[in-house]
Amino acid sequence: MSPRKKTVPPDGGWGWVIVLAYALNHLIMIPIMQNFGLIFKDTFAAMKFSATDGSIIINMNAAVSMFTGLINGPMLKYFGYRKVSFAGALFTTVGVILTSYARSFTAFLFTYGFITSLGMGMGMGSYPFALNLYFLKNRSKAAGIAMTITGLGPVVMPLLISFLIDIYGVTGAVLIIGSISAHSFIAACLLQPVKWHSRKEDIDEENGDATKEEGEVLIEEGKSCGLYDKNNPVMQSIISIDHDTEVQAIYGFDTPLNGSVMSLNQGVKQRRYSFVSYKSVIEGKAPFARSESEIKEEKIEDVNKENEVAPEKKKKVGFFKRILTTIVNIFDLTLLKDPIYVNIMLGMSLAVFAEINFSLLTPFILDDFHLTTYQIAIFLSTLSTADIIFRFIAPFIGDFLNKPARIMYMVSLLLLIATRFTLVFFESFYELLGVAIALGIAKGIRTVYWTLVIPNYVPIERLANAAGLQMVVNGLFIMAGGPVLGLIRDITGSYKRCIYVINIVTCMTLIMWTTELLYMRYKPKKNVEKPLRAT
Repeated sequence: MSPRKKTVPPDGGWGWVIVLAYALNHLIMIPIMQNFGLIFKDTFAAMKFSATDGSIIINMNAAVSMFTGLINGPMLKYFGYRKVSFAGALFTTVGVILTSYARSFTAFLFTYGFITSLGMGMGMGSYPFALNLYFLKNRSKAAGIAMTITGLGPVVMPLLISFLIDIYGVTGAVLIIGSISAHSFIAACLLQPVKWHSRKEDIDEENGDATKEEGEVLIEEGKSCGLYDKNNPVMQSIISIDHDTEVQAIYGFDTPLNGSVMSLNQGVKQRRYSFVSYKSVIEGKAPFARSESEIKEEKIEDVNKENEVAPEKKKKVGFFKRILTTIVNIFDLTLLKDPIYVNIMLGMSLAVFAEINFSLLTPFILDDFHLTTYQIAIFLSTLSTADIIFRFIAPFIGDFLNKPARIMYMVSLLLLIATRFTLVFFESFYELLGVAIALGIAKGIRTVYWTLVIPNYVPIERLANAAGLQMVVNGLFIMAGGPVLGLIRDITGSYKRCIYVINIVTCMTLIMWTTELLYMRYKPKKNVEKPLRAT
């Protein structure tokens, strides 16, 4: 009897080229958003834009890129990550070039706030998705390498922008940045379909290797080294937003129930589901399938409802039900039925709102301290250098403390609150450089762990849609709250009050998550609602 074959990801080979493509795209895209304030702060002042106007433009860019998450899942499903990445490169490049000629609030809002951000959102969704499909066992290494290279962008770009503005002015500098962003087309070309590089492995069922087929990895001594290892704080799963937090991470996700142990049968079932999802992707089938139990429950519910409805009303009810079911299935809105996921998502959105606004407003905050463009560039480069160093160190800190990803992320939020607050008390350049180092340390730890919070809770086959919902909520928060920070600056005449508001919003995340973790820990076990996945 010849052994059966199983299809597995390459876990190397062309996958390392995917890592390079991921790094190249994010190396270009993230600094474009981060340094917008550095480029146009003097232009905004010359055009007499208020702080509210500048805040609306900046937050419009962040919000639209996140709203793109709502369509990223369906686009990735029907067109594939390669075509989506090409579209993202086109929109971003055209948007940046058009922004160089913007001379009004409306023009900035359209070119930078809509066109550029639409391309960024597409790119931020397609590359992490490709990385997840190419790697399984080596995913943490691949994500770590990609994010480390990505971290070089915020270090180099502020200094390059300062140099270009001095030589060519704002318009010339932005045109050159637009040509640099065109290199994302090269990255898109490197995203070959995973089925071209997947390999076959034998399955020896007589020796019990069928379990390996279902899970892709062994479960040894009660631990998993695959997709759902909640005890491994290193980056196993990344589908973002990192966005350095500023832009990437937003695809992040975590393990909510501390101390609970997943049984062997549950682990095998979870991993069988993950393998079927991966296999369906490389064979060209829909990658966002729901679990068998969900499908069975839905069928039973449909039959019961059909029996209760009068014959003359069946056709009408069925029509509207099909529409609603289609919408729910496309965007996987059943995720919103899980209260733990909702709490995680809302907490992430609050933290993302605070972090993105602080990062994007940093050049304007430092401008209030009367720093020159060159000094602001030095501050941002120093911050980013400390950030990239602690991205490398953070996993070792997590290993030493042996804490779940969400706990480590909460620790990083505490550090961010403290370091932002110190910014209020220091004004000299060298004191501010010390604050930049402290901010970089906190950001480095945060960047590693916030990309793990949702993936550690949501099954891999539902992760793209979960990330899409997360980005949409992020966009709503940013769109609604961003202009408020600009209004506070206009009323008070200082960005210091904005720092207070940003810290309060971050504290709300800590309060929500701490309350949930304590509730789930001490609530009677029989009353605990079954989460999306075992922990």
